[in-house]
Amino acid sequence: MMHGRLLSLSFAVFLSVAGPSWAQGHNAGVVTPQMQQAETAPQSFDEAGMLKISQGALGNQLGDYTFLDRSGRTVRLSDYRGKPLVISLIYTHCPAACLTTTRSLTTIKESQAALGADSFNVLTVGFDTENDIPAAMDDFAKRMGVDLPGWAFASADADTIKKLSKDLGFVYFPAEEGGFNHITQTTFVDAQGKVYLHIYGEDFDNKTLLQPLKNMIYNVETAAPGIEGLSNKVRLFCTVYDTKTGKYKVTYGYFYGIGLGILCSLLISWWLVMEYRRSPKRKRPEA
Repeated sequence: MMHGRLLSLSFAVFLSVAGPSWAQGHNAGVVTPQMQQAETAPQSFDEAGMLKISQGALGNQLGDYTFLDRSGRTVRLSDYRGKPLVISLIYTHCPAACLTTTRSLTTIKESQAALGADSFNVLTVGFDTENDIPAAMDDFAKRMGVDLPGWAFASADADTIKKLSKDLGFVYFPAEEGGFNHITQTTFVDAQGKVYLHIYGEDFDNKTLLQPLKNMIYNVETAAPGIEGLSNKVRLFCTVYDTKTGKYKVTYGYFYGIGLGILCSLLISWWLVMEYRRSPKRKRPEA
């Protein structure tokens, strides 16, 4: 079982904004690109180096990799194109961080009603290829109590994990005590299969998860033209975070308020016009 200390900060890193990360391991040495895959010998842990690799992956186009889902069925990464995708790499024997990260991800269910349960997908991938077989991923999902639409648990061979982790900027390597040291990273992938955003840490709230999904679903960067674009902008503006419930909800109260204000202004203008017409005309003084 791995023993490691957690380096923690409670905020998301958006797009190209770099900041400290939450990760497991020992804070020493220099990280090289070879740390993208698990090597035979344990390696040193450098938070800044890991973060640099992670942030360098923003904008990467993911390859079309093949996985086995928890039932042993073959799935391809391209199956998830067309919708935003949240990817979390874990290993099932992880004693702490991977469990907490997965539990934090379950807060997604709180806002599926607002964003649409079918509007995005979640993929949890086991990177410990010797142990994270479909049966282990299925057991992990059950232990975490995950039973949400659009959330899959998958495993793959070592070559696929190596390539996927490089695409995502996900760094992991064996720990001296057993298990793995790894950056604790959750990745958002856009509908075209490109890395959109990383958030770091193992304990985050619903707002941190849903804001980037909201931006991708409603095409904030590349708004659709015409009526569709206008509809997306209205829905984006009206999907708000309720701090009391910790959920996103769609509310058109702002537009109702604007409409009511316009109606009141029109009524007041109409009343002033009518009063002016009813008032007796003043006679001009004779010269």
